[in-house]
Amino acid sequence: MSRRRKPVLRRTLMTTIAATALLTSLLPAASDAEPRKGLSAIVSAVNPILRQAEKDGIRMTVGIRDLSGLYGYETLLLGSGEPYMPASTIKLAVVSALMQQVDRGERSLTDQVTVTPEDVVGGSGSLQTENFPQNLTLERLARLMITQSDNTATNVLIDKVGMDRVQQLMDQLDLRTMHLGRKMFAAAPSPAQDNFIDAADLTELLGQIYQGSFLSISSRNQIIAWMARQEVNTKFGAALPDAPVAHKTGENANVTHDAGYFLVPGHELAVSVLLQVTTTQDFDEAQRIGNPIVQQVAKAVYGQLVTDQEASAGTPLSRAEFTSLLARELGLTSPADHSDRFHDIGGDNPYFSDITAAREAGIVFGTGDGRFEGSAAITRAEMAAMAVRAYEFIHGKAKAEAEVPGATEGTVPSWAAGYVSKAIQLGMMDPDAAQITDHPANRQDADRFIIGMWNFTH
Repeated sequence: MSRRRKPVLRRTLMTTIAATALLTSLLPAASDAEPRKGLSAIVSAVNPILRQAEKDGIRMTVGIRDLSGLYGYETLLLGSGEPYMPASTIKLAVVSALMQQVDRGERSLTDQVTVTPEDVVGGSGSLQTENFPQNLTLERLARLMITQSDNTATNVLIDKVGMDRVQQLMDQLDLRTMHLGRKMFAAAPSPAQDNFIDAADLTELLGQIYQGSFLSISSRNQIIAWMARQEVNTKFGAALPDAPVAHKTGENANVTHDAGYFLVPGHELAVSVLLQVTTTQDFDEAQRIGNPIVQQVAKAVYGQLVTDQEASAGTPLSRAEFTSLLARELGLTSPADHSDRFHDIGGDNPYFSDITAAREAGIVFGTGDGRFEGSAAITRAEMAAMAVRAYEFIHGKAKAEAEVPGATEGTVPSWAAGYVSKAIQLGMMDPDAAQITDHPANRQDADRFIIGMWNFTH
């Protein structure tokens, strides 16, 4: 089944699991899924794994959301539509609420919290081995919650951030199933007050974090950076130890989950794999059975991304397409007032919002006569200028540096000399490519510019 990007607050939060299960059970099984054009190869790779898991008594859901635009910004949900115990994947909601409060100035990551012996709980994480009381920063607590899945850190943060504030954020993001009703290792007063999740909401949350729809650029990057330092490597991490993956695991009783970002340049996806082993209640046995299946999905999806990247490397890009890539990468939103827009980009243009948002951010200026000419092939010089402006949008305008020898020779337009020089310094462009900057750029060029734009802050 395909789900388009949902406008915020289109639905209200369902208050009972019974109602949620009824709605989500309407999702098709993997074999009935109708993938949108572009995602069919990925679905074909995943569906056999889902079918075999079902035969083996394993309930599983895979959520895939395109973050790059290459696959139409779609979300696919394959497999079971029922909710799951979230285990530690619910911690992504806690860290999101924390960083939202940081953005609002309510808290700072340097703030300290006194952790007492009564706060310490078991399970995963290293804090349980330390001596308390002691003061810990919110930054350390959040980092340990994500990188080690530390339960003590999580419970302290839930108290500090507020369980009600976490739920308010989930309501704000229009998540229909995700629910935080108790802390780690605490008993739920009733089933309705337990913790729940489904792949639709988890994939949606990953998408909203990545797009920066409710977070600043720095907070969005901080969450992804923590996820990229994941120390629990029994699932995605075991399958893809050297790949650009940022993720958060979850495991408890007979469930084993992993969710995060596959950051293949130009082909970025949010991927959620939720799995319940229905043939056992033993934790160790469930992990032994379930983890290799999660790993199979990760390898199948990532392998197809790499294949797609290699196949599309030489595909030329238009100005509009590259502008859209940058706007989506930065999480830019179009201004409410569209009076200051390019004359040749109307509201019916599929790239209208991204282009107007990029203009508002000072990343594109057009041709100088109020036009953008978005269908024109983008050159390497234009790509360098836009990517450097995007870099400065993220990191602040850097102090001018001496030009790299050769950066302004060859076919570099005079207006682009400074941008090309900076692009080479940032590793966005090879000096040899700088000699032909008036040539049309392709997706492989775009991938390199985008990596340099982030300057490896992922």
